[in-house]
Amino acid sequence: MPTDTPTVIVSGAGPTGLALASELSGAGVRCRVVEKRPRPSPWSRAFGLMPRTMELLDMRGQMEPYLEAGLPCSRPPLGDLRGHLDYHRLDTPFPYILIIPQSRTEELLEKAAVEEGAEIERGAEVTGVHQDPGSVRVEITGADGTTRTETADFLVGCDGVRSTVRQSVGIPFPGRDYHQSLMIVDAPLGRPPEPEVYARITRRGMVAAYPFGDGTFRLIILDRQKMNVPVEQPLTLDEASDSVRGILGIDLEPYDPLWLSRFRSAQRHAPRYRQGRVLLAGDAAHTHIPSGGQGLQVGVQDAMNLGWKLVAELSGRAPDWLLDSYERERLPIAEATLRKTDMNFRFETSDSAPSRLARWLVMKGGRIGPLQTPVLKEFANFTLRYPPPPHAGPGGRAGGRVGKGPNSLVGTRVPDATLHGGGDRSRRLFELFRDRRFVLLDQTPGGRAAAAAGQGWGDRVRVTRAHAQGRTGLPEVLLARPDGYVAWAAGADGADGVRTALAHWCGAALP
Repeated sequence: MPTDTPTVIVSGAGPTGLALASELSGAGVRCRVVEKRPRPSPWSRAFGLMPRTMELLDMRGQMEPYLEAGLPCSRPPLGDLRGHLDYHRLDTPFPYILIIPQSRTEELLEKAAVEEGAEIERGAEVTGVHQDPGSVRVEITGADGTTRTETADFLVGCDGVRSTVRQSVGIPFPGRDYHQSLMIVDAPLGRPPEPEVYARITRRGMVAAYPFGDGTFRLIILDRQKMNVPVEQPLTLDEASDSVRGILGIDLEPYDPLWLSRFRSAQRHAPRYRQGRVLLAGDAAHTHIPSGGQGLQVGVQDAMNLGWKLVAELSGRAPDWLLDSYERERLPIAEATLRKTDMNFRFETSDSAPSRLARWLVMKGGRIGPLQTPVLKEFANFTLRYPPPPHAGPGGRAGGRVGKGPNSLVGTRVPDATLHGGGDRSRRLFELFRDRRFVLLDQTPGGRAAAAAGQGWGDRVRVTRAHAQGRTGLPEVLLARPDGYVAWAAGADGADGVRTALAHWCGAALP
């Protein structure tokens, strides 16, 4: 039984809970993850990382083992055997989808969390929640059936669509279930497709194949003739193979399957992500059709958004609006994702004449390079933009009113850059985020912003005087949040405003 009482209890050791545990523990917060599964699942609902998720992991110095374990795919097929999306059109260190089983992703996330100091308790689950203004009491039932109560500052429910945490605090989960189901097969193939990352759309349906690098492939099969088979009816290898032959006209010859499943999804979304000292993230807050591979990405990005805000709250230096901004920022992202994935699923499953025509036009238009860029940015999660925070004073200068000039960047993703100057070796901008502080990049000749920021915020802000090579779009003064989004920006003539911006985002300066 654990001996130390954690500051934050996380319910659920999926990608969201493990990413959050790494964030909290890496910043010095005592954290325990409670997971009812006695051991990690060998099955993988998700099988890839998108560029922005990889950028966030890179900001924490964690990407190397993923690159060793995964297979980069920079040209995923459109489904007509001719066209591809070209991720090299994106400005990122990771211009590809990284194909990697979710089981491996969870293994690497757990390893990072434990190395940072998080405790993972398996075979135990949260069975009750009681809170008062100053703490939350969590009932935890262990594998032996005994129940204990622990008191923590916060509880975060990352325990999936049937979240006990969410139900315990009375947050609803409205939405609907889909009647259609897909088939999922993880198996080696006697006749692997060429290329190995393969997708084909025909009148009957769609087959996609993704190699895991060990001889096993993930097959996703959408057979319009069998989408209404009850999900409870076991899927056999013969049935899956029959669907593949019927859709493609060829046999991929899957054999010795590791996993066979009918998969039916739902669209559900919690109307709020916080109830007192209890918060929700990942599938406990939102679930949707896995079109475009967005589920894991949204969950990990929930964790990266929430982690540093909880750290600031627990330090006693967070502005009074900061923790509530988690819901304010992330809830609209999930709502938009649900709308888009629902539209995509209807588009993929319909056999109406307009839908068939639309699919043909999409595949034909997708072969036109310049038309791909906005689609790729959407898939990569580069179009995300957080709203500006509440204004600190007249005109909202500290909050970064969005308009013309540098502050039009507030809430947008910070791109990577090679930095020169400042007395240090050349380094990458993303490396500055590895200690989970704010980053202030001062490119002004005199370094006025850096000088001002160094007085009172050194424990919360990493200040760097350097020049971002080849980054004409970066402002002369950039204040970036620990999760890699612009908090405030200014030209050289506005550098004196940095102290107001720092006070607004990071709390009062130390004496």
